[in-house]
Amino acid sequence: MEQCGTSTRAFPYRQVEGKLEPGQLGGPAGYSTVIELILFTTVGVGLLTGFLALSFQGPRRKVLEASVMTAAGGMVRLEGLAFINGAGLLDDAEYRLLCSNIYLQGVAKRFRKERQELAIIWISMLQTDLRTLLRFHRFLISRGASSRFQEELEILGTYVASVVLLSMLKTSIYTVGPFALCRVNRCVRGLVDRMSKTTAQTLSRIPAVGWPELERSWGSALA
Repeated sequence: MEQCGTSTRAFPYRQVEGKLEPGQLGGPAGYSTVIELILFTTVGVGLLTGFLALSFQGPRRKVLEASVMTAAGGMVRLEGLAFINGAGLLDDAEYRLLCSNIYLQGVAKRFRKERQELAIIWISMLQTDLRTLLRFHRFLISRGASSRFQEELEILGTYVASVVLLSMLKTSIYTVGPFALCRVNRCVRGLVDRMSKTTAQTLSRIPAVGWPELERSWGSALA
C-alpha cells in the first residue's frame, strides 16, 4: 500500500507515495482482501464503540496508588506494553522521506520490510499481554478478590475490542504493509493499557500483606 517506486510506466497499475497498488495485491483476489479488511475494520470499530460505551457507564474509578501498579507490574510481565516506542513502528514519516530521494529507493524497501516484521512482532506481544491480563484477572478472582458486574463488563469489553482491533491491525500489516493504519496504534495500545489498570484495580482489593503469596502462586501457575 505504501510501496514507493520510481516509474509508473514500468508498472502501469501501481501508484506511489503511499497509495494503493492493485498489482501488488494480486488482482481480483487482492480486491477481495481489501474488502474483507474494510468489513473487518467496520466490525472492529462497532464493537469498540459499543463495549467502551458500556464500560464508561457508572462511577469513575479512583486513581490507583503507585504501590498497586508497581505490585501488578512485578507479578505480570507485559512485554508489549513495555516495548519502547512500539507505536513508532507504524509511523511512515521516515519511510516517506526515504521514498522522496530517488537514490534511496532500495533503502526504503528494506526499511519497509524491517518495519513490517518488527510491527508484527509487537502486535503479537500485545496479543500475549491481553491473554495474560485476562488470565491474571481470573486468578485474582479465584483468590478472593471482589469484582463488580460493571468491572467484569469492562474487562470483557476491553478484551474483545482489543482482540478485534489487534487482529485487524495485524492483518493489514501482513497484506498492505506497516503504515496503512498508522493512526490506529495509539488506540490499540491504550486499550491494552486500560485493561492492565482494570486488572490492577482488582488486585487492590486484596490486602497488601497477601501480595507476596499471590506472586508466588501466580508464578507457580505459569510454570
